Amino acid sequence: MQTSTTVRVPVAICCGHRLFRDVLVAALSARPEFAVVGDVGDPADLPSLCRLRAPELVLCYAGEALGECVSALAAVRRQCSRARLVLIYRELSGADLATARQAGVDTVIPCTHGLDALLRVLGQQHAGGPEHVTAAELTEREQDIVDLLAAGHPVVRIAGLLGLDTRVVENHKRRIYQKLAVSSQGHLAARAAALGLVARPPVTTAEPLPELTVREADILRSIARGDTVRQTARSLGIAEKTVENTQARLFRKLGARNRAGALATAHALGLLELLRDKSQ
Repeated sequence: MQTSTTVRVPVAICCGHRLFRDVLVAALSARPEFAVVGDVGDPADLPSLCRLRAPELVLCYAGEALGECVSALAAVRRQCSRARLVLIYRELSGADLATARQAGVDTVIPCTHGLDALLRVLGQQHAGGPEHVTAAELTEREQDIVDLLAAGHPVVRIAGLLGLDTRVVENHKRRIYQKLAVSSQGHLAARAAALGLVARPPVTTAEPLPELTVREADILRSIARGDTVRQTARSLGIAEKTVENTQARLFRKLGARNRAGALATAHALGLLELLRDKSQ
C-alpha cells in the first residue's frame, strides 16, 4: 500500500528585521508545504544562500532597503531562473515597480496584507497545475494589472504604480474580468493562479481587530522595533514591571504567548500599519 508524501517547497528568506525574520521562519517551518532552507538579514548574502541551497521560492522583505533587495533578487534571478521571487514592500513607486519587474521579481506584496494573508498567499505557490487561457489573450498592460490585482492592490494604488488614470485602470479591470470570466478581485486572484498567470492569490484576514490601550500600542510598536523589556521601559519612561504587566495584557488580547507570537498576530491583523498611520 502506497502512502502519499507532501513535497515541501524549499524557501529562502531575506529580512533585515531579526524578530520578524524569526517569525517568518517559524511560521513557514510550521506549514507542511514549506521547508526553510536558509535565512539572511543582509540582502548581499541572499545570492550566496540561493546558490548553495537552490530554493524554489525566495521571499525578501525590503523594509527600508528596497534598492538593495531588488539588486539581490536580480542576482538571484540570474543564477536561479526557475525560482519564484517575492518582494514584500512598505512603499513602492511606479519606477520601483518597473525596476523590480526588470530584475525578475514575480510578485510584489504590500506589508499591509499582514503575516496571515502572506502565508496564505505563499501557500498557493504550487496549488494546482497551470492551464491554458482560453479567453482572448491578455495585453502586456492587462498582465501587469492582473499581477497587481492578484497581489491585493486596489485600483487607486495600481493607477499610481503604473502612472495611469484610475478610470483607465477600471476599464482594463472590466476587460480582464470579461476575459477571465470572473466577477470579483478575489475570484480573479484564484482564477489567475489556476491559469498560471500569477504565482498565487492573496487572502485577507477577516478577524476583528482587538482594541489596544495607548500604552499597549506603545509596547507593541516597541516589540516591532526589536526592543527588549528594559529598552522598552527606558524609551517609554516607565518601570520594567509595568512593561511586563502591560505586555501580558497585550499578549492575552492577541492570543499570543510571547513577543514573537504577538508580533506575528499583529502583522496578520495589519495592526502595526494601522498604529503607524495613527502616529503620523
